[in-house]
Amino acid sequence: MTEPSQTAPGPSRAGRFRTVFLKFAASSMTASVIDLGLFTLGCELLRNSGLAWYTVLCTVVARIASAAYNYLINYRLVFRSHADHRRAATLFFIMTVVKLAASALLVWGILALAGGAIPEVIVKIPVDVALFFLSYLFQKALVY
Repeated sequence: MTEPSQTAPGPSRAGRFRTVFLKFAASSMTASVIDLGLFTLGCELLRNSGLAWYTVLCTVVARIASAAYNYLINYRLVFRSHADHRRAATLFFIMTVVKLAASALLVWGILALAGGAIPEVIVKIPVDVALFFLSYLFQKALVY
């Protein structure tokens, strides 16, 4: 009498979601470290420069660098995409511009409302955490 096959079933849908989401979180975390590091450095250098929108400039420069890193990691390691790079990069770029504008304007607006009483980074962190969850949904559904 032969025994039934004892092959292990593949990962469940929930297991795959968890794995991809954890990789996405790790990728985003390292991109955030790059983003916050460059943002903080820029603010330190420009805070007393007289440039009224220095936080916006620092946000833009930091986001460009961290987004390039994040796109490549997400494409190759997180989502293991086979999507056309031109299409994926274009959608990622559009998403990044929207996130950039939202982050920059929200940070600038909150700082203006607070009258400078809150450190820039303390404002930027919760803004970017909210944008993180929206970004995951967009990338999973449309980019990769």
